[in-house]
Amino acid sequence: MENIKLAVITEDREYGRALGLALVDAYKSFTVTLYKSEPLHKSLGAFDLVLTDQAGEKAEDNRICLVEKPSQTDRDYERRRFSLYKYSNVRQMAADLLFIYSFLTGRKVIPIKNQQAKIIVFCSAEGGTGCTSAAMAFAREMKRFHSKKVMYLSMEEMESTLEYMEPFPEGRSISEYLYYLFEQEDASMPFIESFLVFDQYGVDAFLPSPGRNVLKTLSAEEMQYLIGAALDTGKYDFLVVDAGSSLDTASLCCYEMADHICFIADQERPAQKELRMMEYLTFLKGEKLIGRMVKILNRCGESQTKGETEPEEEEKSPLIRIICRLPQEPESFSIENGRRNISADFVYGGKIRKLADAVLQNTLL
Repeated sequence: MENIKLAVITEDREYGRALGLALVDAYKSFTVTLYKSEPLHKSLGAFDLVLTDQAGEKAEDNRICLVEKPSQTDRDYERRRFSLYKYSNVRQMAADLLFIYSFLTGRKVIPIKNQQAKIIVFCSAEGGTGCTSAAMAFAREMKRFHSKKVMYLSMEEMESTLEYMEPFPEGRSISEYLYYLFEQEDASMPFIESFLVFDQYGVDAFLPSPGRNVLKTLSAEEMQYLIGAALDTGKYDFLVVDAGSSLDTASLCCYEMADHICFIADQERPAQKELRMMEYLTFLKGEKLIGRMVKILNRCGESQTKGETEPEEEEKSPLIRIICRLPQEPESFSIENGRRNISADFVYGGKIRKLADAVLQNTLL
């Protein structure tokens, strides 16, 4: 991707330097040049975007005002006038800048594809087994302790993404992303960063739409195209899909594309729903799909987790191999600043770490 040249005009040298460093850290293709005032003998025409907190500057298309209060922000696409809160979260500001840059220039995203990216699906035969917690804990483990770039994708009917991640004011949701992806084929595709939220560890997710999860309405071809578009950005090493107990067309597409499928259950002996789900998946997708699936027992008692052997020595269930036993451990789960947190410091976190190691070392199956 070519560099996006930014000019920052501010008398507050310390703020300008901090903003420039933070923007470059948030998006590597930004280059930032800092000015204390409007340059007299240097043209700003060489810059893609000009950010200024000084009043009374010229009203040029590529100029963005940095304002002191959130109530002063404005995004007038018709008149091409933009004002952003100067103290907003830097990733939110970077996302806004990328969307405005794409809108003003019409330039397309030219990704560097990551051919090694993997899709990990977490699923279960019924709700309430802890599938979402396991998927999010795995995603955070990969990002926090293995420095992997991870996107979390929820297939829940009413997704719980925002229980773990805080949305930005005026954020652009996945519905808007899908509009550009499917309806604007001849237009430039905006940067994916403009449609994301993230947690405190840096795991990304699409900002959910209000109401029902729009991914539930996608066809297999549309779902495949969406996943391909996300991975083709080159931003991610892992796409973690929380499929829950969904068996709709879009979720089945995720199963088919997955490198590994982690089936979450709260009992070792297969329940009737589990048997029926395996039979259905085998009927639709064949035995090869079941061959990519491992079983994770959740809410195990102390005796069960202490007796766990290494993955390669685990016994086999009648259907799929048991790879991990997660404990019943309330102290690992908490609410912090209104968002759910899963501690990595207790037994639950240690078991998730072993699961992540098995995926990274290709010993999961």
